Amino acid sequence: MIITVSGAHSGVGKTSIVEALLRILKGWSALKVTVTHPKGKCPVRKGCHSCDELKADFAVITEKKIIEARGKDTARFKAAGAKKVLWLKAQPEALGAGLQKAISLFQKPQKLIIESNSALTYLKPDLAIFVKNKDSILKSSAKRILNKIDLVITL
Repeated sequence: MIITVSGAHSGVGKTSIVEALLRILKGWSALKVTVTHPKGKCPVRKGCHSCDELKADFAVITEKKIIEARGKDTARFKAAGAKKVLWLKAQPEALGAGLQKAISLFQKPQKLIIESNSALTYLKPDLAIFVKNKDSILKSSAKRILNKIDLVITL
């Protein structure tokens, strides 16, 4: 079973919803997906350097010290009770292959929560959740997936 959590924009509460689900759904795992942008084109402009660090078309991050680094969404997933946490960083054109590789690293049967908008381009999850607030202005990746959403949560 796969659940995706997507959102209208950065900071809307996707990670908080994933955390809540992980606390309720014991034994589930989590996958954080980051789609990279060309250098200097980050729409978030947080200075996280995630895009700059990618050396290949995609990378599946498994190292405990990175996954559990304080302040990272992946660390929040682990603290909320995720059985296993991975982080996929992918260039847009390699996202499909990256998802296939990352998902294959979780145990079968999979009980997996994926935080990503773009993953819905390649997956048909059992449940697709979309997070927004009443004044949300949808980013482009959110607009592209609205027809695939099963449940909208307004925070």
